[in-house]
Amino acid sequence: MSVGLNVSIRYPDVPVLERPARARAEGFTVIESWWPFDTAGPGDAEVDAFCASVTDVGVQLVAMNLFGGDMAAGERGIVGNPARAAEFDDSLAVGLEVGARLGARMHNTLVGRGPLPDLAVERLAAAAAVADARGSQLLIEPLSAVADYPVLTTADAFALVGRLGPGSGVLADLYHLAVNGEDVDAAIAARGAEFAHVQIADAPGRGSPGTGSLPLARWLRALRAVGYEGWVCLEAREHFPGS
Repeated sequence: MSVGLNVSIRYPDVPVLERPARARAEGFTVIESWWPFDTAGPGDAEVDAFCASVTDVGVQLVAMNLFGGDMAAGERGIVGNPARAAEFDDSLAVGLEVGARLGARMHNTLVGRGPLPDLAVERLAAAAAVADARGSQLLIEPLSAVADYPVLTTADAFALVGRLGPGSGVLADLYHLAVNGEDVDAAIAARGAEFAHVQIADAPGRGSPGTGSLPLARWLRALRAVGYEGWVCLEAREHFPGS
């Protein structure tokens, strides 16, 4: 089980194109990223520059979010908004292109806040089918700190993935699950082998392991024991808040 680094949360004040090099300098050879562009449909030059920033420093991108809207303003996905269908389609196309070029076959896809409309499920299912045809997966992740987000537990995530079919999988961020009050030990024992991707951070504070009280080492051992063979990425702030 190899450990990678989420460069977006680790280096929020570093320009996007410099983040892979920073990760490499810290000793990481595997990275993941949130959506690295300002818009859902970046131009070819922007895509080329991002891909080069990864390949030029010799790191592997294993996962990349699709466009989630204005995250700073509180948006958490646009797939259920009919007025933003073109943006979602652009994001999917660009994400799959970047994935094909860099070997990143997993794309975390936020589903929007509030009740999940049938339209969103239909569009996610269609997108998952496209991803599957390209050898990729859309990841569905339970989130914390967003009370009206419709996916808060592993049960929620697996239920939605069950509706989407092939080309979708569950991203289990152990930090989010713990903060939401889920029994992480039980979740791993029951379905850990089925997780498509795993992220970790400590709580409170979403800091690096050892800055909080979560039994991350125990959970990682449990994942190995149940047969999880995927990536584990550190999606944590560089310093514990207040340090």
